[in-house]
Amino acid sequence: MGVNSPNFLILPKIIACVIFNPLLIAISIVFGIGGGYLAGMITGNWTQSDYITGIQMYMPNMFIYYAFTKTAVFAFIIATVPSYFGYNVKGGSLEVGRASTQAVVWTMVFIILSELVLTQLILS
Repeated sequence: MGVNSPNFLILPKIIACVIFNPLLIAISIVFGIGGGYLAGMITGNWTQSDYITGIQMYMPNMFIYYAFTKTAVFAFIIATVPSYFGYNVKGGSLEVGRASTQAVVWTMVFIILSELVLTQLILS
C-alpha cells in the first residue's frame, strides 16, 4: 500500500515519551519539594527559612539540567529499543516472548550505560 509502517508504529511512541516524560519529571520535582516542605511544616521539624536554605545549599549545580537530560535520553531508549525488537520479531508466540525478554534486557543495559556516560559528562 506504500505506507511507511515505522512512521505510524514507532514514531508516535518516541515523540510521546520524549515530550511527556520531562513534563512528568518536572511535576514530580515540584511535588517532591512541596511535599517535603509540607511534611516539615506539619511536623514542625524545620522552619520555612531553614528548608529553603537547605534546598539551595545542597542542590548540585547541574542537577536540573542533569535530570531533564537523563529523562529525555531514558525516554528515547525506553521507546526505541522495545519498538525495534517488537517490529523485527518473526514467528509465533514463543518468538514474541523471546523478543520481549531481549527488549527488556537490552533496554536495561542501554540505560545503565547511558547513566554512566551522562553522569560522567554532566556531573564531572
